[in-house]
Amino acid sequence: MAYKNFKRIGISLPDSTLKKLKQLVPERKRSEYITRALEEKLNEEKRKRIQDEMIKGYQTNDKEDANMAEEWFHIEEESYNAINQATDKQEKKKLKSRH
Repeated sequence: MAYKNFKRIGISLPDSTLKKLKQLVPERKRSEYITRALEEKLNEEKRKRIQDEMIKGYQTNDKEDANMAEEWFHIEEESYNAINQATDKQEKKKLKSRH
Protein backbone atom coordinates (compact mmCIF):
# COMPACT_ATOMS: atom_id res chain seq x y z
CA MET A 1 0.00 0.00 0.00
CA ALA A 2 1.38 3.39 -0.93
CA TYR A 3 1.21 5.98 1.81
CA LYS A 4 1.30 9.75 1.43
CA ASN A 5 1.80 12.61 3.84
CA PHE A 6 4.20 11.09 6.33
CA LYS A 7 4.86 12.75 9.67
CA ARG A 8 8.02 12.20 11.67
CA ILE A 9 7.45 11.17 15.28
CA GLY A 10 9.64 9.99 18.10
CA ILE A 11 8.82 6.68 19.74
CA SER A 12 10.46 4.59 22.42
CA LEU A 13 11.05 0.87 21.93
CA PRO A 14 12.46 -1.72 24.29
CA ASP A 15 16.09 -2.57 23.48
CA SER A 16 15.19 -6.16 22.61
CA THR A 17 12.49 -5.05 20.13
CA LEU A 18 14.81 -2.55 18.46
CA LYS A 19 17.54 -5.18 18.19
CA LYS A 20 15.13 -7.61 16.46
CA LEU A 21 13.96 -4.86 14.12
CA LYS A 22 17.53 -3.99 13.15
CA GLN A 23 18.35 -7.66 12.57
CA LEU A 24 15.30 -8.42 10.42
CA VAL A 25 14.46 -5.21 8.55
CA PRO A 26 16.85 -3.12 6.46
CA GLU A 27 17.30 0.44 7.72
CA ARG A 28 15.51 2.08 4.78
CA LYS A 29 12.50 -0.25 5.13
CA ARG A 30 11.86 0.16 8.85
CA SER A 31 9.32 2.99 8.63
CA GLU A 32 7.29 1.04 6.09
CA TYR A 33 7.57 -2.12 8.19
CA ILE A 34 6.45 -0.36 11.37
CA THR A 35 3.65 1.39 9.48
CA ARG A 36 2.33 -1.92 8.13
CA ALA A 37 2.59 -3.61 11.52
CA LEU A 38 0.77 -0.73 13.18
CA GLU A 39 -1.95 -0.69 10.49
CA GLU A 40 -2.52 -4.42 10.99
CA LYS A 41 -2.78 -3.98 14.74
CA LEU A 42 -5.13 -0.99 14.39
CA ASN A 43 -7.36 -2.90 11.95
CA GLU A 44 -7.42 -5.86 14.34
CA GLU A 45 -8.42 -3.57 17.20
CA LYS A 46 -11.12 -1.96 15.06
CA ARG A 47 -12.55 -5.39 14.12
CA LYS A 48 -12.50 -6.43 17.78
CA ARG A 49 -14.37 -3.30 18.85
CA ILE A 50 -17.00 -3.78 16.14
CA GLN A 51 -17.37 -7.42 17.17
CA ASP A 52 -17.78 -6.38 20.83
CA GLU A 53 -20.45 -3.85 19.84
CA MET A 54 -22.28 -6.50 17.82
CA ILE A 55 -22.17 -8.93 20.75
CA LYS A 56 -23.59 -6.26 23.07
CA GLY A 57 -26.34 -5.57 20.54
CA TYR A 58 -27.16 -9.25 20.22
CA GLN A 59 -27.27 -9.59 23.99
CA THR A 60 -29.59 -6.60 24.27
CA ASN A 61 -31.80 -7.97 21.51
CA ASP A 62 -31.69 -11.39 23.12
CA LYS A 63 -33.37 -10.00 26.24
CA GLU A 64 -35.93 -8.13 24.13
CA ASP A 65 -36.54 -11.24 22.00
CA ALA A 66 -37.06 -13.36 25.13
CA ASN A 67 -39.55 -10.83 26.50
CA MET A 68 -41.40 -10.69 23.20
CA ALA A 69 -41.50 -14.49 22.95
CA GLU A 70 -42.95 -14.64 26.46
CA GLU A 71 -45.57 -12.02 25.58
CA TRP A 72 -46.58 -13.85 22.40
CA PHE A 73 -46.46 -17.35 23.89
CA HIS A 74 -50.12 -17.36 24.98
CA ILE A 75 -51.33 -16.08 21.60
CA GLU A 76 -49.28 -18.72 19.78
CA GLU A 77 -50.54 -21.39 22.15
CA GLU A 78 -54.17 -20.37 21.53
CA SER A 79 -53.59 -20.43 17.77
CA TYR A 80 -51.94 -23.83 17.97
CA ASN A 81 -54.85 -25.20 20.02
CA ALA A 82 -57.42 -23.72 17.62
CA ILE A 83 -55.64 -25.28 14.64
CA ASN A 84 -55.46 -28.65 16.40
CA GLN A 85 -59.16 -28.52 17.29
CA ALA A 86 -60.10 -27.65 13.72
CA THR A 87 -57.90 -30.44 12.39
CA ASP A 88 -59.39 -32.90 14.89
CA LYS A 89 -62.93 -31.93 13.80
CA GLN A 90 -62.01 -32.42 10.15
CA GLU A 91 -60.51 -35.83 10.90
CA LYS A 92 -63.63 -36.88 12.82
CA LYS A 93 -65.86 -35.78 9.91
CA LYS A 94 -63.74 -37.81 7.50
CA LEU A 95 -63.99 -40.87 9.74
CA LYS A 96 -67.79 -40.49 10.09
CA SER A 97 -68.26 -40.06 6.35
CA ARG A 98 -66.32 -43.29 5.66
CA HIS A 99 -68.62 -45.36 7.90
